[in-house]
Parts: sequence; structure tokens; C-alpha cells
Amino acid sequence: MQAQNDTLQIYDIHLPDPVSAWPPAPGWWLLLIVILLAAVAAFFVWHKLRQRWQRRSDCLQQLLNLRSHFDKTDAQACAQINEILKLYCQQYFPQAVALHGQAWVDFLNQKGPVPLFNNQSARALAEAPYAPPRADWRQHYGELDDLLALAQRWLKSARTDQDKTGQQQAEQHNTDTEAR
Repeated sequence: MQAQNDTLQIYDIHLPDPVSAWPPAPGWWLLLIVILLAAVAAFFVWHKLRQRWQRRSDCLQQLLNLRSHFDKTDAQACAQINEILKLYCQQYFPQAVALHGQAWVDFLNQKGPVPLFNNQSARALAEAPYAPPRADWRQHYGELDDLLALAQRWLKSARTDQDKTGQQQAEQHNTDTEAR
């Protein structure tokens, strides 16, 4: 009888505490850190590109404003075109801001996809801002509308050194791939 009483005094089964989802495993922490670093890097890249696009669009807008306000002399307008182009170059090519004359035109032609400033337009950018007013300005330097159009085209297509580095790396990769 005593043996039966011992077996009847069984205690209830106590289940362990449920497994908690917190704190997460170390792998989840690592994934969270990687995601946060990627988000911060993406923000900085986006911000840098936005600044770049903003500078370009500001300069293009200034050229459009200049076109609509042709009440100045052609030499003054040409000087303002130079100023706008140098404002854009200030961010990406600080060494170019000090250039003037033919060196400035050569620099612009070098940084564009194709040389845009030839003959009269090159002479207008190189000489007109520094020359005294001329009665035969348009005959000597060409139409100001043409110069404005070339400046807009250059701003839209100018390559920074970062662009060329990326482009050269892509071309090198394509060459390496074709060689295999």
C-alpha cells in the first residue's frame, strides 16, 4: 500500500519558459549593422549626386535667365557666360577657375565629349570679356545665341574627372572581358 501512495504523489509537469525572440542572435545584429551602413552610404551618395545635379541645373537656369535678359552688351553677356561656366567648374575643377583666354577654351574643349568651342565661339570666350566694346562684335565673335547654346550643351555634357575615371574603368573591364 505504501508503494501505491508513493506513486500517487507525482507533481505536475512544469514546462520551461517559452523561448524569447529577444535578444536576437548575433547574426541578426550583424545584418542590422550592414543594412544601416548601406543606408548611410546610400544617403551620402544620393546627397553628393543631388548637389552635383543642383549645381548643373542652377547654372543652366542662369544661362536661360541670361538669354531672356539680353539688355546688356554682348561683351557683358559673354563675361557672364564665362562666369557661369567657371561657377560650375569651381566645384569639380578648382584649378580651372584661374584659367583665362585660350587656356580656358582649351580646358572647356578637353572636358567636353567633343570640342564645342571653335573659331568664333572660342574667340568670344577667350577675348570678349577682356576686350573693349566693339561695334562689329557679332561679325568678329559670332552670335551670342550660338555661344549660349554651346555653353548649355557643354554644361549638359561636361565630364568631371570622377566620370572619366568610372568610364575608363568600365572600358578597361570591357577590354579585359573581351580578351578572355
